[in-house]
Amino acid sequence: RIKILCSNVHTMNPTQAARDAVLVPTTVDLAKDSSVVRGYDFNEGIDHHALLESFAHTGFQASNFGKAVVEIKRMIEAKKQPMSDEKKATLAQIRDKGERPIDSCTIFFGYTSNLISCGTREIIRFLAEHNMVDCIVTTAGGIEEDF
Repeated sequence: RIKILCSNVHTMNPTQAARDAVLVPTTVDLAKDSSVVRGYDFNEGIDHHALLESFAHTGFQASNFGKAVVEIKRMIEAKKQPMSDEKKATLAQIRDKGERPIDSCTIFFGYTSNLISCGTREIIRFLAEHNMVDCIVTTAGGIEEDF
């Protein structure tokens, strides 16, 4: 059980106390003091200068960028590797006709729900639209994502 520490804990419903602690109205004029969160739209072409500028409006962790680049290169190289005829035949039996081509590597893309609201949704959309990932796994949004 969670013990809620507040002055009126005995008189307040614990659910209401938690709601009041988390869903505090903002006192800041968000429209005036905030920028719009928006990621780079890769469908407009690659403009490296604009891409870097878009990070100013994206919830982006630059410290992990280098690690991601290395891992992405490894995945691309793995997809380029030839697949044995036996493996192709096995995969062809379990896949529906008309699906994407069979690759030697299946790329799973996992992310937390906050990536959608922090401006990287355009990157995720591009990856899915252009079959650059094979499976997408995400978490459900937290309460802070819904309000």
